[in-house]
Order: sequence, then structure tokens, then C-alpha cells
Amino acid sequence: MFNFFKKKIKVTNREDFQSIIKDLYLNITVIHENHCNLIIDLVNQIPAKDKFGTQTFLGVSLYEAVYGYQITCLIGFTSQQGLISIMDNLELKKILLNEISAQTGFNRESIAEYDEFFLNCRGDINFLSDEFYNKICEICNIDQNSESHSKMSNIFKKKSITLAIETQKGTAKAFGSNYLVQELDKVLKGY
Repeated sequence: MFNFFKKKIKVTNREDFQSIIKDLYLNITVIHENHCNLIIDLVNQIPAKDKFGTQTFLGVSLYEAVYGYQITCLIGFTSQQGLISIMDNLELKKILLNEISAQTGFNRESIAEYDEFFLNCRGDINFLSDEFYNKICEICNIDQNSESHSKMSNIFKKKSITLAIETQKGTAKAFGSNYLVQELDKVLKGY
């Protein structure tokens, strides 16, 4: 997704994934909770006239979608930055999906479907943030033809980029790459 840094980093072997997965899960979950709470607050601030239906949405779908988005962001980041071999992407994803599902009770297949949806963006951050906003609107019953659409779109798209970078930072921490954590901190200052 973001290819900011080109410093030789030690590749983590597949055998070490189990020792990393707990930290990885904990790091991305803190980020997940913060961003889901922000999204819910933003959605609740949208005027009723700019929403469809009953003004309620399924929170579980939102949580699963955000986890799917995070998985897309972190898997691309780990292989792009050389934290894991590209051949190990599917294994890490499988272990992480199992951990999220086991710890949260969220549907593993649903999270994987959201990940697949976001993978269609092929790392294009603008396309990814557009698709993130579209998915949030769909889940939260937001009318994209409303008067406040432009303002909402900008806010949610910026949040999606921040979510991606923070997820990558949490991933770098779990893999023990202080260099990447510091570089991502610099990038976050711009958001």
C-alpha cells in the first residue's frame, strides 16, 4: 500500500507468526476500537435527512468491515516492507483472521469478505479511501446524494488513511521494527 521506506529489514519466518500474532492482534484492536468509535460518533452527527431508513445500522458489520480493511492494509504492508515473504501472506492472514474471530466472536468469513473487497483497490490509496467511504455509507445507511455528502466524504476518507497508517504502525510494532514505527510516526504527523 504505502512504500515509504526502503531499508533492509529482517524477514520474519512463518514459524514465528504464532509468537507475533498476539501482539499484532492487540495492536490493531486498539486502533480498531478507536476508529470505530470515531466513525460511530461521526455517523451519529449526520443529520437524519442525510440517512436512509430507521437511522440505525448494524454495528457488527461496521466492526467486521474495519477489521477487513485493516487486514488489507497490514498484509500489503508486511510484504511490501519485507517483514514477511510474499509467499507467507495467506498464512499470516489466516492466523490473524482466526485470532480476531476467536477473540471477538465476529464472523471470520465476513471479515475475509471485506478484506477481499478492499483488495480490489490494489494498494491505490485514493481508490481504497473511496471504497472505504462507500462501504461505510452502505453499512450505516448514509445517503451519498445528500447536501452534507462532500463534507462527510472528506472526513471519512481522511480517517481511512489515518486508520491505514496507524494499522501499519501497529503491525511494525508487532514485528519489532522500530525503524518503521518511527517512519510511520513522521507520516502520521501529516494527518
